[in-house]
Amino acid sequence: MKILLVGGGIAGLTTAIQLIERKISFTLIDQGNNNSSQVAAGMINPIVFRRTTKSWRVDEFLPYLISFYQKIEKETNQSFFHPLNLRRIFSSKQEREEWIKKLKTLDYQKYLEELTPEDDGYNLVNTIFGTGRVKQCYWVNSELFMQNCSAFIKAKNKVIQEKFDHNNYDPLLKYYRGEYYDKVIFCEGSNVTNNPLFTYLDIRPTKGQLLTISTSDIPEKESLNRKCFVLPIGKGEFKIGSTYEWNATDVLPTAEGKNSILENFQILTKNSPEVKEHLAGIRPTTFDRRPFLGEHQKFKDNFIFNGLGTKGYMISPLLSKELVDHIFDGKELHAEVLLERVTSPNI
Repeated sequence: MKILLVGGGIAGLTTAIQLIERKISFTLIDQGNNNSSQVAAGMINPIVFRRTTKSWRVDEFLPYLISFYQKIEKETNQSFFHPLNLRRIFSSKQEREEWIKKLKTLDYQKYLEELTPEDDGYNLVNTIFGTGRVKQCYWVNSELFMQNCSAFIKAKNKVIQEKFDHNNYDPLLKYYRGEYYDKVIFCEGSNVTNNPLFTYLDIRPTKGQLLTISTSDIPEKESLNRKCFVLPIGKGEFKIGSTYEWNATDVLPTAEGKNSILENFQILTKNSPEVKEHLAGIRPTTFDRRPFLGEHQKFKDNFIFNGLGTKGYMISPLLSKELVDHIFDGKELHAEVLLERVTSPNI
């Protein structure tokens, strides 16, 4: 069986790992500019702070991703997956009260720490309404993960570094550059906008910008969140972000993005940090914040895995398994990721 995998970002790499697990050989085509996956902070947080709700399917995603990343660490002899202490700086009295309310339910007790006097009296950054701590948070060093996972895959399967040319692809025959394939899996991230098969899915390119700063005003033992995330990466440096810019067409950092992040950061501390690096990437996002997985309605054996948004490092490990199980075992996909939730294309 000949499998073609298009795209080497977080979706493509996790799918490749699933294929390797099954001992299914494949060819991976990737142009090598996976800005979103490389720029991503790689934070895994089970809580959506705006309304203090659990992240989508977090009870399923968390156990699987832990074993997934730890196994790749072992395979590559690298360390890129780390526990993370995460503290939410409450934005209002109502948010604090909602936190306390959720703590009374079993569903949330495994993710939210009980509030202590130390949480209420936290004074290492500016806060009026106190703070709360989140359990079961992790950080994937995205750059290290991408580098080592890509090398691991390349050692076991054929990898072609080039841009996939949709003009030279026949989706009916699954024929590309002199080769016929049995199945083709498109994991193109924001480049899906160039794929005529799946433009109807309304996957939107959304720009995110990220700063690396140096400061002595912020504690290094935990990540903070209030209008922005602050992720300690060692030696007095932090990643902070991020912006959310709709309909972006480039990955160029902007002064507006930088200033927006710094303004949010200075809610925590009035001192100005030293900016060491400024990066930008394009996330593939969807209208309902749910990814798209599945087979094209007309062109059989053409599959897509896309629309991961800001949660890629949390949801991609299990979703990639579910997609591969669907393709090769016929297992049903989760209802919320199905392509059928969008009107079928008129092709």
